[in-house]
Amino acid sequence: MPEIEVPSDFLCPISLQIMSDPVTISTGITYDRESIEKWLLFCKNCPVTKQPLIGTDLTPNHTLRRVIQGWCCVNAEHGAERVRSPKGEGDGGHVVKVILKEAMRGRSSRLECLNKLEAFLAETERNKIYLQDARSMEFLASMLNNPEDGNEDVIVEKAIEIISNINSPTTLLEHLLIRNSNLIDVVISIVAVTKTSRSRAAAIAFLSSLYSISDQTHKTFTKDDLFIQLSRALNDQIAIKPTLKILLHLAPFGRNRIKAVKHGVVFDLVELLLNSTVGRECELAIMAMDQLCECAEGRAELLRHGGGMAVVARKILRVSNFSNEKAVRILYHVCKNNVGNFGVAEEMVEVGAVGKLCLMLQIGGSLKTNERIKEILHFLRCIFKGTKCVLVLPSGFDRF
Repeated sequence: MPEIEVPSDFLCPISLQIMSDPVTISTGITYDRESIEKWLLFCKNCPVTKQPLIGTDLTPNHTLRRVIQGWCCVNAEHGAERVRSPKGEGDGGHVVKVILKEAMRGRSSRLECLNKLEAFLAETERNKIYLQDARSMEFLASMLNNPEDGNEDVIVEKAIEIISNINSPTTLLEHLLIRNSNLIDVVISIVAVTKTSRSRAAAIAFLSSLYSISDQTHKTFTKDDLFIQLSRALNDQIAIKPTLKILLHLAPFGRNRIKAVKHGVVFDLVELLLNSTVGRECELAIMAMDQLCECAEGRAELLRHGGGMAVVARKILRVSNFSNEKAVRILYHVCKNNVGNFGVAEEMVEVGAVGKLCLMLQIGGSLKTNERIKEILHFLRCIFKGTKCVLVLPSGFDRF
């Protein structure tokens, strides 16, 4: 529209186009409905102020819409196109409120309510934002704690799938966890008893989101049941990334490491690394392995697995720079805590770890990683010194 200058207040900060359906969010900034709905599918902060949103309610700015429409009419002869009126039936927030009211007042069963919410979400991806509020999440969480008699399994599975599908913002999850202090334990029990793979994956994904915002109290005193289910999920290849993220949230605590090792998680991670070619999965698995190898039990399990050391060495220079550093750290911890162990040194040579480490030095990494590599090479040379075996290092590396 080169003939006239459009007032800046009429333009959406996201699309930079004239707003046809201006709505205001909790930070007080006004956007075009279509643009902000698309934004909220992936981000939970204000595009302009970058502040986290308290809620995802979109308040129609009727005054601004009428002003824009009037301006377009006046300037029609200069090329301004008339702004279309918003669709009346597009108020998804009203639809959700009606469904929840019917359930609360007993006009429809809670299973019927969940079916309606599920159908509503299936209509369009944008409908997720209308369930991203405290009232909706508290209602769904109540389905996990107190489902109706006779339909318990179905209600719990539907509720957990809807919750996982919503992708709630951090502030909403924090509110939910404060209001439901036992929510993490409830979700863990759902992971254990749910019958379908889809519901298990949804429960694990939701649990991962909860652990990402929970405090140390929820993470420190973790029951064995969870690690049993995480091991089971890795074996069944269900929700692998959320499972690995949960391990990363829990592994920094010493007791959790021992419990994870006890229930076979180290072996599961080795098998995952042997079979997976997905970069992010491998990176998360190596990070989790690094945490577990900080305890003696974890290192022993890695050595006990026939392919443990081999797969860690193989993943060096194949996944990412970050995973390279973690893989070197794993090898460093194993060597440092097995000084004088000829078997460990021999295995590292056989699986090609020495060549990979020398290549890492040539490429160049962080100072700490290079120091660890040099210590590993020095350890290996000391082990083979005085034996019939000769450790041949590439030119320029013999000083280590």
